[in-house]
Formats: sequence, C-alpha cells, structure tokens
Amino acid sequence: MTREIRHSTLRVSPGSAESRYGMHEFRPIVANKATIDEGAACNAVMTAAEIEFVAFTKAVDGLFGRDQARQSAEDWIDEVASRDSLPGPASREWRLITVAALARLSIRMTVALQSLDARSRLE
Repeated sequence: MTREIRHSTLRVSPGSAESRYGMHEFRPIVANKATIDEGAACNAVMTAAEIEFVAFTKAVDGLFGRDQARQSAEDWIDEVASRDSLPGPASREWRLITVAALARLSIRMTVALQSLDARSRLE
C-alpha cells in the first residue's frame, strides 16, 4: 500500500503546458522512480505534534476556559503553518511552537486585564 500526501506543486513536462496539483489533491511521494512509503516517519511526527497540541490546549482550557483554549488552538496551528518545514518526531521545535502560541495567549490575557482594570477605574 502506498501513502499519498496533499501537496501543491508545479508539474512541467516537456512539450506540455504547466499545471498545478491543488492543495486538496493527493499524489504519491516518488523518489528515484519508486514510491516511498513514509508511513512510520509520518505517523511519528503526527504523534509528537498531537501530543504537544493536546497537552497545550487542555492546559489552556483548564486554566482560562474553553474560549481561550479554542483561540490558543488556532494560534498553535497558525504557528505550525508559519514554519518552513515540520519538526521531526523527537524535535524540541514542537515545544517552541507551543511557546509561541503561549506568547500570543499571554498578550491576549494582558490586554484583557488592562482593559478590565481601565474599566474598573472609570466606575
């Protein structure tokens, strides 16, 4: 069984017009005319990412509530999307992604507290 990935790439053949695979299209990974089954490596990376993501969002939910957890989950995913490449399964970069999302949460909470403090002074 071969594994396929979603990928956007430019495909140019001699004598043909260029075309693109859409992000939603699957295509097999091919190297040296052989299809690569990257299942184990891909699964390990996804497991590391899932563990980090779930731990982060559960902690935020427990401390700050569901709304902040939802926004922090989006921040975490945005941080992953902003990377040029995904970290490996044993990489500490997954934690760096969490720290970056945590920094965004910290800024949101600081602004909210300052706004609350300013309102209480007016009353």
